[in-house]
Amino acid sequence: MAIRIRKQRGSSRLLSRLSLPIFALIVTFIALFAAAASYILIRVQNDHSVKMAEQSMKFVYRNIEYQFDTMNNVAAFVLSNQSIENLLMNTYQQPYEAADDYYTLQTNLQNLSLLSLLNDFGSGNIAQQSYVVSVILEPESGLYAMAPDHFYPTTGIYKNNDLLNQGWYQNLSSGKQQNVWWGQKTDSNLAMIYSARKKASLKDGRSISTVIVGADTRSVKGVFDNAPLDQGFHLLLDENNRVIYGERHDFLSNAGELPYVHQLKGAEGSIETKIDGETYRVMFETLKNGWKLLAVAPSSHFSRYTFAISAIGAATAAAALLIAGIWLRRIVVRVTVPITKLVTAIQRPEVVEFKIPLPSQRTGIYEVDELNQKFTSMLVTIHRLIEKSFTEEIERRQLQLELLHAQINPHFLYNTLDLINCRAIMTGDRETSQVVRSLANVFRYGLNRGQTLISLEDEIKQVEAYLHIQQVMIDDLTFDIQLPSELRSASVVHLILQPLAENAIIHGFAERKTGCRIVISARLEQGELAIRVEDNGRGCDADKMNRMLGQHFVRDEQFSIEAGSGYGTMNVHRRIQLFVGDGYGLRYLKVAEGTGTSVEVVMPYRPERVAARKEASNV
Repeated sequence: MAIRIRKQRGSSRLLSRLSLPIFALIVTFIALFAAAASYILIRVQNDHSVKMAEQSMKFVYRNIEYQFDTMNNVAAFVLSNQSIENLLMNTYQQPYEAADDYYTLQTNLQNLSLLSLLNDFGSGNIAQQSYVVSVILEPESGLYAMAPDHFYPTTGIYKNNDLLNQGWYQNLSSGKQQNVWWGQKTDSNLAMIYSARKKASLKDGRSISTVIVGADTRSVKGVFDNAPLDQGFHLLLDENNRVIYGERHDFLSNAGELPYVHQLKGAEGSIETKIDGETYRVMFETLKNGWKLLAVAPSSHFSRYTFAISAIGAATAAAALLIAGIWLRRIVVRVTVPITKLVTAIQRPEVVEFKIPLPSQRTGIYEVDELNQKFTSMLVTIHRLIEKSFTEEIERRQLQLELLHAQINPHFLYNTLDLINCRAIMTGDRETSQVVRSLANVFRYGLNRGQTLISLEDEIKQVEAYLHIQQVMIDDLTFDIQLPSELRSASVVHLILQPLAENAIIHGFAERKTGCRIVISARLEQGELAIRVEDNGRGCDADKMNRMLGQHFVRDEQFSIEAGSGYGTMNVHRRIQLFVGDGYGLRYLKVAEGTGTSVEVVMPYRPERVAARKEASNV
């Protein structure tokens, strides 16, 4: 009982033993997939945020560079215009003679200042005074006497007196720089960006003026406003790291002392640094004029979706695990529960003994239902085979018992016949002695020391002795035995030919007293031993006899001999089948009507020594 309980408990754990490893595998797979997917999405999102910041910076860079190029183009127009060249190179006897040319040049400069070559990003106006265009005259210019003595950062024509001490002017005059950029506030506190270039005479190359183009920093602010950073700021620094534009710094304030500005190396790049205790990414590029454009954004800005993506990934993985767990449990239960019930059922003796049927289960899973049905079918088949084997064993024992009963009296008769034979020899009765010896041989081979198998040669000797006795009783009886020498050692079931010969004499020759003939022959046919017994008696219906042989439980009296032998044709047929298999036994052959009977004994061909070893192992 304890063993049975342990078995049932072991079977009940089938559900957990099957579901837990599969569920662990699913958990591992989903966790790895969710982690990989979240990691990829976070990387893609972070890279996208960085790329968007870089694109924003590129947009600002291109537009500021475009504005600076426009200022250069305005200066280049002034420098290369022949009319302006002529106005600057003309000479006059009296200063008032230069008035017309002075105002003509002033008008040209005003027109250049009023024409906006770049849309203003911070205003709705299409055309406004975007630039300040000024010409600083050298004493060699004919218009020098008409120009004001002091320079104002507005459009106009001025003398160079106030600029001689300016560093940018000195760099231009000395030839160190061809183009100078700087930031400066006007008297009205307006932040301006200026670009200055020296104008040389197209005729003789001497310096005659300096062209200054200025732009309001509000136009720069419009560029930055169109590409804002969600969490960060832009910086535009000049060559000396002074702020030209900054969302968090004042105009012309010194940014060189800032740690992240000090760390910038090269013309462009990106660094990560700490600002006020927080990590920032600083991206920078250098403009053509040497100024630097910076985009400063916190690193958290680029990973701001990390938590959301991780949370969504975790929630998705949890939902997937929940669904997979429910689905897995349903599948595993549908598979394991029927198997567990089947195991529990077959452990019950009343089920195995077919006192109660196996439980009928329909799971909807083909393999499980097929297993249950096939197991039920197998159990039924095993039960039938057990019954069949038990029945055959009983029949085998009964036939052996009948054969032993038939052999008990011959022990006594054999000894008695031996005494009679001695007396017949002593009296000189040779015929009686021969009959007695033949009958003794019949009994002696019939006993066969209690063994089931006998050599074909000994079986032939037994039937030959029997036929010798019958020849004494029937005057016109002849027999012919045709036994190839290679088949003499073949092993056959004991006592199979004498009943057939006796059947031929009693039934075949019942109405015939002359010309009685029996032929016994043996041959090898496709690995099988076929022994034929033929007679020229009245014959029989071969088909009917074969059908009756196929009925295992038909009574012997229907077609066996009635000579007191106790065993007949059916006994021979069943003994052969019980010892060598159902595929063997007797078979009646069709012959011409009135020509007698032909019956064959069919057995597997086995040499006597092989059969003897098998018989000995079964003892």
